[in-house]
Amino acid sequence: MVVAREGLPLWRRLASRLAVTFLALTTLGILLTGYLEHRELKQDFQRVIGGFLLNIARAGALLLDGDQHQAVVTKGRNDTPAYGALRAQLQRIQQANQLEEPVYTLTSFTGEDGRLAVTSRGQEPVGKEYRLPPEIQPSLRRVLTEGKPAITPIYSNERGTWVTGFAPIVNRKGKTVAVLNVDHRADAYLIALANLRRSLLVAFLIGAGVALIGGVLLAQLVTRPVAQLSALAGRVVEGDLTARARIAARTEIGMLADVFHLMVQRLHVSNRSIVGVVERALEARAGEPGSLRRLAAAANAVGERLDLTTSQQEALEFGALFHDIGEIRTPEAILHKAGPLTSEERAVIERHPVAGMEILETVPLLTPALDVVVAHHERYDGSGYPHGTKGEEIPLIGRIFAVVDTLDAMTHARPYRPARSLSEALDVLRKGSGTLFDPRVVDVALGIPAERWAELLQCARA
Repeated sequence: MVVAREGLPLWRRLASRLAVTFLALTTLGILLTGYLEHRELKQDFQRVIGGFLLNIARAGALLLDGDQHQAVVTKGRNDTPAYGALRAQLQRIQQANQLEEPVYTLTSFTGEDGRLAVTSRGQEPVGKEYRLPPEIQPSLRRVLTEGKPAITPIYSNERGTWVTGFAPIVNRKGKTVAVLNVDHRADAYLIALANLRRSLLVAFLIGAGVALIGGVLLAQLVTRPVAQLSALAGRVVEGDLTARARIAARTEIGMLADVFHLMVQRLHVSNRSIVGVVERALEARAGEPGSLRRLAAAANAVGERLDLTTSQQEALEFGALFHDIGEIRTPEAILHKAGPLTSEERAVIERHPVAGMEILETVPLLTPALDVVVAHHERYDGSGYPHGTKGEEIPLIGRIFAVVDTLDAMTHARPYRPARSLSEALDVLRKGSGTLFDPRVVDVALGIPAERWAELLQCARA
């Protein structure tokens, strides 16, 4: 029996077959897992970069005047004040988001050529033909015809590898008159992915020639960091820009983690920069520098005492900053009218929460503000607008901001009335508790010392 077993060829021995089978499965598992993780990570990178560019393009397009852009294109000159104003806006968008490539606008698309209009860098003539890579033509055509933002796949030309985001620039009639173009180099990310592919291949070849235990350990070494990065990318895609992963690998995977963390950090800075740009633009239009940040600080002071989550606090802050963004669609004559409003004028005013919702819901970065934008004029007894929502049906942060906004409005002068004293304003809150305002929020607000309210609202106590 012993002699017979020893006489078996090596390839027929059970131990050998088990060893070879397990080793083959191990190395195959390494290859398959690495391939799937690599493919998923590449897709996640493209979604993250695409979302980053779309946020910039959408927010930037809101800051560009479509009618002014039409006038620039009609004149066909780059030495006019209107051209200079649009160019300055593009430069602010580029600087605020730390973009290395110029930001520019396109006005038309025929065949394979687009027409350049305004650029943040250089002195290109208005109407200059611009040869478009085939990969971006469908996205650009869709933006011009449908008026919806779009992102291109990763593509290459003689200058490198890119991803481009487009957003429509509309005039006051809502017609798309041009497209804002935001480019981003993808070379660094593709190089990192190529390094990852090479690393996975080496790991596979090593795993095929080592012992079974070595193969298992190598599989964990290769796939665990990639899985961590993939999970991290998923959290970032879902909007968690504070997500981090501790990856101690000193290989290309570690380099890829460093590049990814840097990208997320820049994305977070860019998002905050976009918020700041829109905030300053709204304050400049209203002629009240610092008023929105004052409201955000006061709202957060109440929110802190109601144990809001971090995401609710951020939503409350964004809501305070953009609560009246819908007023950009309201005529200036109505907004600043000194006398009483007519019923028609009041109806126009009362449409601004819905207008604000329509503006912000197209910008994922700013959608947390919607609960405040839509609900800050709703009242606890259902007497508010635009929907007449009442009680607990009104989002909590909307109820909080309604109280703070009322205090701020009463303690600051308006074209149609003088400012009230802080004590009078707090008394109005007290009387409106349970009817106009959430009583729990009013109790919290009244529990804040008057000195603190005077500091937050930047008003006199008396």
